[in-house]
Amino acid sequence: MSKFKITPALFPWAILVYMYFHSVYQYVILKTSFSNSDQPLLFATVLVVCWIERKAVLVSIVQDGKAGYPLYGLATLIFGLIIYISGQLYPFIYFEIWGLFLMTSGFVMGFAPKDYIRSALFIGLAGTVFVVLGRVAPELLSSELAKGLASVTASIISAVLFPVTSNGVSLYFGPYSAEVAHACSGMNSIFSLFALSVLYLREGVQRKYWHIGVLILLVIPIAILTNLVRVMILVLMTWYFGNRYAQGIYHDATGIMVFIIALVLLAVIDKAMFVIDDKIK
Repeated sequence: MSKFKITPALFPWAILVYMYFHSVYQYVILKTSFSNSDQPLLFATVLVVCWIERKAVLVSIVQDGKAGYPLYGLATLIFGLIIYISGQLYPFIYFEIWGLFLMTSGFVMGFAPKDYIRSALFIGLAGTVFVVLGRVAPELLSSELAKGLASVTASIISAVLFPVTSNGVSLYFGPYSAEVAHACSGMNSIFSLFALSVLYLREGVQRKYWHIGVLILLVIPIAILTNLVRVMILVLMTWYFGNRYAQGIYHDATGIMVFIIALVLLAVIDKAMFVIDDKIK
């Protein structure tokens, strides 16, 4: 049985693990400073990405030979630490998560051999996509998206079925009214689709850069389109069956349904691009 060996990377990694569990304790155990129930699930994405790149992480911990890119790793680590501390001071959970991703990337970049640079870059990219593109950007656009969905829903249903008027994020039709809330505007779907797309692209077959770029760019339009369908379905259910059937389990079921449809659409587009690429060759 091999003897346990303390390496220079062990102490920094231990500090990072402590920072991770400190944040988990704040947001999941104490349940402070988060507004959406799914926000603490962001911590699970850190574990998932580390599991995918577990070989690189383990090598960076036990490696006692040549370092990879220590200067780049240090720069990434410092930037991640600044982001993490900003998230602690604000407090802002997205910055804390992003900082954890970047610090993990910096450790792998600095301590693991150069062969693992792609793993380090993936960890940093995954955190950026999950947090910046998947959460922060949609949060900034949420109200405008909700207003847009309400307006388009009113226009389509009014043109083909019955009169619907929109005022901001509210819809009025007959004796009923409905509000396009944050979740219905596609925010949660955008985050979830971004997260699954990044993991799917990493674990799947080799794709060209244009192929990967197209898939990532299509995440937001697909999420918005499928959530438009969701809002329209809920309006129709309310009109024909009443508020009782449009809320509760039926409301949640439509959310699951449109998310599955969005995933299927992404998979179909992915396969179609493989076919197009084969024909070009």
